[in-house]
Amino acid sequence: MAVMGKMREYTKIFLFVLVVAFIGTIIFDWGMDVTGIKTQNTTIGKINGKALQAQTFYNAYEQEIENMRKRSGVDPSESQLDFLRNQVWENMVRDELVTQEIRKRDLKATDGEVIHYIFDAPPEILKQNPSFQNEKGEFDYGRYQAALRDPNAQLQPFWQSVESYMRGALPYQKFQDLIEASATVTESQVKDEYLKRNQKITVRYVLFLADKYRQTGATVDAKEIEKYYNEHQDEFKEPEKRKIEYVTFSTRPTQRDSQSVHDLAATLKERALSGEDFSELAKKYSEDESNRDKGGDLGFFNRGQMVKPFEEAAFSGQPGDLLGPVQTAFGLHLIKVLEKKNENDGEQVHASHILLKFNASAETISAAKDSANYFAAHAKETTWEETLKLEKLQAQTSTFFPEGTGFVPGIGMNRSASRFIFKNKSGSISDPYEIPQGLLVLRVLETQGEHIKLLEEVKTQIESKLLAERWKQVADQVAGKFYADLMQKGATALDSTTVGDTLNVATTEPFTRSGYVTGIGRDQDFIGAAFALKPGQISKPVKGQRGSYILQLVSQDPFDEVDYTSKKEGIRQQLLDRAKQEAFTQWYADLKEKAKIEDFRENFF
Repeated sequence: MAVMGKMREYTKIFLFVLVVAFIGTIIFDWGMDVTGIKTQNTTIGKINGKALQAQTFYNAYEQEIENMRKRSGVDPSESQLDFLRNQVWENMVRDELVTQEIRKRDLKATDGEVIHYIFDAPPEILKQNPSFQNEKGEFDYGRYQAALRDPNAQLQPFWQSVESYMRGALPYQKFQDLIEASATVTESQVKDEYLKRNQKITVRYVLFLADKYRQTGATVDAKEIEKYYNEHQDEFKEPEKRKIEYVTFSTRPTQRDSQSVHDLAATLKERALSGEDFSELAKKYSEDESNRDKGGDLGFFNRGQMVKPFEEAAFSGQPGDLLGPVQTAFGLHLIKVLEKKNENDGEQVHASHILLKFNASAETISAAKDSANYFAAHAKETTWEETLKLEKLQAQTSTFFPEGTGFVPGIGMNRSASRFIFKNKSGSISDPYEIPQGLLVLRVLETQGEHIKLLEEVKTQIESKLLAERWKQVADQVAGKFYADLMQKGATALDSTTVGDTLNVATTEPFTRSGYVTGIGRDQDFIGAAFALKPGQISKPVKGQRGSYILQLVSQDPFDEVDYTSKKEGIRQQLLDRAKQEAFTQWYADLKEKAKIEDFRENFF
């Protein structure tokens, strides 16, 4: 009967939980998130003509905000909110495109498939249902089969929800299987990956450093510079840029706000000294969320673990002392010393505290908002200059900057402000935006259209690049002559006897194909040439990032069949997972490029 009671409890929410869990399971590896909620509210976008509802977006957006708030303990910043909005939007776009593709391919679950999965291959979420688990929390197939055979009519809604779930889930599973079918991994790929990760070699080398040949008299004439400029116009393209001027309205704590914090600290200290429970006061008033629920208990700590003013106060007190308020970069602290002891690493203190932060008051924030709103409204009704003069404010001016990732000089990351700046003409005045320092009102001052930099602007840049290539060419010529001399001598080793005193022979530490080479870095030309050599073989000149090299393979780890056998299945699975991810990523990129995606978020934010 206990099993039946649990199952009746689960029945009401089972379908919703199953659908959400399915989407998370089937599409988790693709980085998708599907809420499945439908509303008839305002449209926030369209995908191939299909409307995306604003309420669906808001529901997911608010959930992401709450998740971030729980993780960090504070409200997200404006840049974080913008990131979450973009993330939710991308999730909705992917969800709708995948759903449309499933319908297009007419992927459905047959009766036979539904029966098979319910009776013979129950999904993971059913296995996690406590009704079908033993005392150890493991899935009990016998219990599951007994529940399937139970004729009790009260269980019918439960199994109907399971059937509905399977009919909705299987098309997604079929779709995933189709996309991933192209992902294969050969034995050769597994072995190559094993060697890339595990096989190490050691080489000797002589470096002909390009910078050494700066004084060779190499020059670049004007025609070469002009030729390079004409053939590489894309390198000198400048995107559209904007310049703004802006006014900020601070929400930093005022002197009055700070005094209120000091007054509260004094009041709390007096209450604690009068007999009130310090831990209860901490639970109610402390702003240190990491220990507030524990009554501000910090446990034992050594010297050096706390900021200096806090440490000095705590270690100066005796058990039972109430110290402070002590001011640190975090705010004001009232410190209750609970215990002291000496351990092997020295004196330790056990204390609890109440942290009061210097935050702007609601009055200060409201005043800043009122000022910013008034300024924006008045500037739009009259002029920007007149409002600056009236309010006795000084505007700051940015440099020209591109739209890019949403970075605005002088402000920081603020995609909302960036969108306004690049979607409005010069002279447009914004509504207030929240920034870390407070609020901001801006005016689009000037637009600089997309263009190619003039030759005169990039002449020095091109000359430096061509000269660097010229020095590399000289280094490679010297290396080529050196190699020819080695071969003529019949040299079989790179060492002081064959190289002479004027060049330095270096030997690497053992390195892998994917590793870092001490003294070289991750120069793939060097690494690739080194692994192409046979033991003892001397290479022809190899052009690298810093110049040209002559290499000799000193040693190479032999292929370890036993180690390979023990690791190959793990490598194969990793490569297969990567191939599946790449298959979906490529498929989705192609689908998204062909889709008609209309984004109306600017009407909401």
